[in-house]
Amino acid sequence: MSATSQQQPDCNLTGTGRIATFDVAKGVAVLLMIMIHVLDFYALPEVRFGTFGATLKFAVGWPAASMFVFIMGLFITYSDSSGLRQDLVRAAGLFALGYLLNLTRSTIPMWLSIEIGLVSYADVAPHTPLSELLIVDVFQFAGLALFICTLLRHYVPLPGYWLIAALAVALVSPMIWDTSSGNWLLDQALKLFVGNENQGAMFPLFPWLAYPLLGMAMGHWLRQRGDINNGLQSCMYLGWVLMGVAALLITTNPDYHVVDNLRSGPGLIVFFTGLIMVFLWTCHALVKRLPPHNPGLSVIRFWGERVTAMYLVQWLLIGWGLMLFGLQQMNLVQNLLAMLGVLILSDLIVRSWYRSQQTAVA
Repeated sequence: MSATSQQQPDCNLTGTGRIATFDVAKGVAVLLMIMIHVLDFYALPEVRFGTFGATLKFAVGWPAASMFVFIMGLFITYSDSSGLRQDLVRAAGLFALGYLLNLTRSTIPMWLSIEIGLVSYADVAPHTPLSELLIVDVFQFAGLALFICTLLRHYVPLPGYWLIAALAVALVSPMIWDTSSGNWLLDQALKLFVGNENQGAMFPLFPWLAYPLLGMAMGHWLRQRGDINNGLQSCMYLGWVLMGVAALLITTNPDYHVVDNLRSGPGLIVFFTGLIMVFLWTCHALVKRLPPHNPGLSVIRFWGERVTAMYLVQWLLIGWGLMLFGLQQMNLVQNLLAMLGVLILSDLIVRSWYRSQQTAVA
């Protein structure tokens, strides 16, 4: 998604008019999420729960997804709106894309593996092809969140109310988690909003909605300020303050304020919001200090520009790769090589796809 550049004359723009800082931030988030996905799906238990896995999950896994969806919210208000109808259609498309991805990355590979005898239903239990189809992942969440945020931007264009809504989501979430009805069909719908990991809800709307709402407020403020450099610097200072306040808040009741990385309590949401602000300034500082055609920065920026395609391709590689390598069978060295392999292959496939598209258009 391209951000408007007319009000930000001092920002580092790419050749296509995109703001490099945000593309780099999204690219880093994609890199971190790939590392976590490969760790979770391919590493032996002793690797996942050992020093390496625990450190990676804590330092990378916990904040990575928060960064991803916060930046999504930031772009809702920082970018030019496509119009209410178009944004709502896009939200529906993202929601549907989530289930299409579930089908192609998990349900079909699992069913084929069972049919040809690579695994049995007992081997994959409690998972089934149907349960894999119904997983609530980031695209389902993104579709719902974009729908809500788009309506708020259109009908309640006041950032103060967005902040209040984000605070309400953070505070109310622990009180409504795991709500169920006993009816299987209704519970599948409830899972989208208040489900847990055991039910297959990786990104329930509560509490994850707090991040794009906060991102919307930041995006609106940056756009109104008109100076992305000073704006991000101010956000960086605020970020350090938020992390300090959140750290003190968490000590008062860690069980309530932390919970876990898939369902964060209010204190952790505030902490990660501060961390994301510092992270965005760090990305901006890198963009300002490194030459525009720095190879490493160019690669990361490309991942950010093609964030949806990179996310889809890495999941398809991981999902179908399970038929070759098995579930959670790799030692540390093998897992590191798998992370590198998925990253390189995802990059090559996405680049090839976009080259072919450009050739077809030409």
